[in-house]
Amino acid sequence: MGTNKQSIESIGHALAFAVEPGGLNLENLLPEDGALRIRTTARALTGMQKEAIIQHGPTGAVWRVVCDEGPWLNGTDLAPFPLAFFAAGLAASLLSQILGEAGDRGVGIDSLSLVQDNFFTMEGSALRGTMAAGVQPMQVNISLQGNATAAEFEDIAKTALRDRCPAVRCLQEALASGFTIRANDEDLPWSGEAATHLADVAFPVGLFDRIRPASTAGAAIIRKTGSDANSNAPAVGLKTEQKRIVHVHTEGMIRDDGMKSIKVQCIQPQGSCFQMLSDDSRAAGGQERAPDGLAYLAAGVAFCFMTQIGRYAQITRQKLNGYRIIQDTTHPLSRNGKPGSDPLGVETLVSVDTEEPPEKSIKLVQMGEQTCYVHAAFRTAVETEISFHT
Repeated sequence: MGTNKQSIESIGHALAFAVEPGGLNLENLLPEDGALRIRTTARALTGMQKEAIIQHGPTGAVWRVVCDEGPWLNGTDLAPFPLAFFAAGLAASLLSQILGEAGDRGVGIDSLSLVQDNFFTMEGSALRGTMAAGVQPMQVNISLQGNATAAEFEDIAKTALRDRCPAVRCLQEALASGFTIRANDEDLPWSGEAATHLADVAFPVGLFDRIRPASTAGAAIIRKTGSDANSNAPAVGLKTEQKRIVHVHTEGMIRDDGMKSIKVQCIQPQGSCFQMLSDDSRAAGGQERAPDGLAYLAAGVAFCFMTQIGRYAQITRQKLNGYRIIQDTTHPLSRNGKPGSDPLGVETLVSVDTEEPPEKSIKLVQMGEQTCYVHAAFRTAVETEISFHT
């Protein structure tokens, strides 16, 4: 769990907003070697809350978002849970690519929406080190109306999902993750794949204290729309032995102003509903009024991994005084400058403040990756189940 005394409530900002980049001294992440890079810098707050800034490499846009957990992890349920960001990223990215494929074919779309269900598993013992997350096929039902036949709309959606959508392709390709670990500012050995691009990166001191909203105008990018979570429900996620399924339900649509409205709720265990707005980046032809799908996806990876670090430390009673990460998610660029189809990978620098010996910090990161639902989704190739309504 987070030991930072700051919280979503005490900081007082909106749940999500565009950040004024001046004074943050962030690294330039402009595309290089044909790759689009998104960097997430995140820290643990009190309890299960987290805060992150997300840099969109191609445009330099910076977003600040916060995350919380429901009663299943003794969270305060004030902000979306990690898998909400991941699911919203998948849905927003898929909607964008369906529109893009239709536009490339000269097909007009009058309305576009989807219903998406994601399923994850957790099984094993935390104390014995056998607990591991898993992923089951995503189910998507797509509704399309416009000036094309049902068969052509179906082909547009299938092509967008299988050939153009980088977020969904992260599920369909087995993807390794690289890590660099620092405990009390000392590098520790890592036997797995290394986060080579982050090996020499230093965590920016005072970064979160310098965050300022670029504007206070406009509708809330993220807001809680329904409180269905049972605050008296047991914290099932903190049990040392696990054998359960997590079900996340998402509904997405294109609004008249071109923004994507995404509603996400955890169905099992029962959680609250959050609305998340998304817009394409300026590099992809959008107005960048909200994070794009890949930005939300990156936040989901970071937040879910951090939850598992905090959860494992709590279950095993490790003395974890603080933890933070810098994460790069990288996708190739196609010739027209839009995200390509195959993910290049996820690299994470993990920094912990601890009184434990190095071997326990290494085990902490190993178990964090092993029990992270999103890392499980990335390392496991599963086919997406798609259906249509026209």
